[in-house]
Amino acid sequence: MDLELPDEKRTFDEVEVVNQCSDFLNSGVDTIAITLQWMMANIVKHPRIQDKLVTEIRQIVGDGEVEEVEEENLHRMKYLKAVVLEGLRLHPPSHFLLPHSVTEDFILDGRYVVPKDCTVNFSVAEMGRDPC
Repeated sequence: MDLELPDEKRTFDEVEVVNQCSDFLNSGVDTIAITLQWMMANIVKHPRIQDKLVTEIRQIVGDGEVEEVEEENLHRMKYLKAVVLEGLRLHPPSHFLLPHSVTEDFILDGRYVVPKDCTVNFSVAEMGRDPC
């Protein structure tokens, strides 16, 4: 590979490339793993939801008839989808979206001026908890 470190005018060695790849993979896995842990914790915390999930899975897949749930069955599990979406709403993998730039002056809610060329950050976590 001929990736070059601009400040040092040298290429990455094999160990550095492996470390960079490892960092990228781990950072993507960690966010998803933490989100899944939150979802599982909430399912355990609410036995009624857990019971409804088990009932739905048994109705669609059967009771112990198959060892693996097929993807085609997942599309029929509406309650499972709702639980996953609610988990993502409450515990998003990333709390902020990429920054956005304002292309022209904008008046927000009739009270606030957001000037042109201003950078705006959106908090996904806060939007998911907004009662409006």
